[in-house]
Amino acid sequence: MNEFAGDGGEFGRFIKVWCTVFSSLTYCYYIARNIPKGFPRLLSVLPIVYIFSLLPLNLTSIHFTIGVGFFISWLANFKLLLFCYDSGPLSSNPLPVLPSSTSSMTLLRFLAIACLPIMIKQSNPSSSFSSSSASVHIHRLSYYVMQGFFLGLIFYIYWYDEQYQHKQHFMIINFLYIFHMEIILELFLVIYAALARLIFNLEVEPPFGNMLVISSSFHEFWGRRWNKVVSSLLRSLIYEPVRRITKQSWGIYVAILATFSVSGLMHELIIFYIGRKIPQGNLFVFFILHGIGMSVEIYLKRSSNGKCQLHRLGSQLILSGMLVLSCYYLINPSLERNRVDLMVNKEIAGLIKIIKSSSRHRTF
Repeated sequence: MNEFAGDGGEFGRFIKVWCTVFSSLTYCYYIARNIPKGFPRLLSVLPIVYIFSLLPLNLTSIHFTIGVGFFISWLANFKLLLFCYDSGPLSSNPLPVLPSSTSSMTLLRFLAIACLPIMIKQSNPSSSFSSSSASVHIHRLSYYVMQGFFLGLIFYIYWYDEQYQHKQHFMIINFLYIFHMEIILELFLVIYAALARLIFNLEVEPPFGNMLVISSSFHEFWGRRWNKVVSSLLRSLIYEPVRRITKQSWGIYVAILATFSVSGLMHELIIFYIGRKIPQGNLFVFFILHGIGMSVEIYLKRSSNGKCQLHRLGSQLILSGMLVLSCYYLINPSLERNRVDLMVNKEIAGLIKIIKSSSRHRTF
């Protein structure tokens, strides 16, 4: 618990990291915006990209490290690279906002869009609130309540396994960390999207599609339902430029594999931030396999003019089986090698101690 306290503790380092982020993005807003787009602006932004790539190395907490690594070293850097060519969410194009807001790109809004994992809606928001949209909101709310309940159940399993030391359940517990990270990511992205709407009046897309488990194809899962923020940035920064270069019919497969390769490399970078060990390439292979799966799926659909399609249930089983097996044999070893289980348990135990300590000293 002491490692989080004090000026030299983790909280102090975390605050210093975010001060660096805000000052660097302020530089980009005032300096780089006045430099012509293209290579000149890229030269002025590249030092910031380099700094952002090193920031997670200043932290030791797994949750802080993943947060800064994902939000800043990955998403913010991608947004800045697109900004260099006046593209992406930080561009000078007017932003879709709620009716009561203004579309000017202020510094505060620039900082929010750069730091928060949000995706701005491309269409003009509707001012009407229909009954169908209300039902969608109710459905999403119930889904997130279930996610929170499942997360609490996972934490209980962690505690039970720690209390009774069921070492034979190690692989099962390790497998639960995948769901733990996925649920934490999804709930956090939903919270950040809500904050962007309430505080900055930005009209943002839901970070995830409804019910990931009902996806029936690689394209539906990765392109339409899973983490729309990352999908949008990868599409703009990798897929579309590669597709413009490779205009032939086979170019789509090159673009898909290039996109999944970059995603795999960024996930390997996050794992490096966590464990500070040279990655073994498991996550890269994971995304390459799924990129190949999507390419085969598109090829079969094209070659048969859409006639070669499995029943939806069969497609769901194939996709689910691929996800479970590839997670178990590729992601699990990376988590085990970097001792993610010990790091998560240590931080949860430390958080519980802080809560108990504060409750004992609280006076009413």
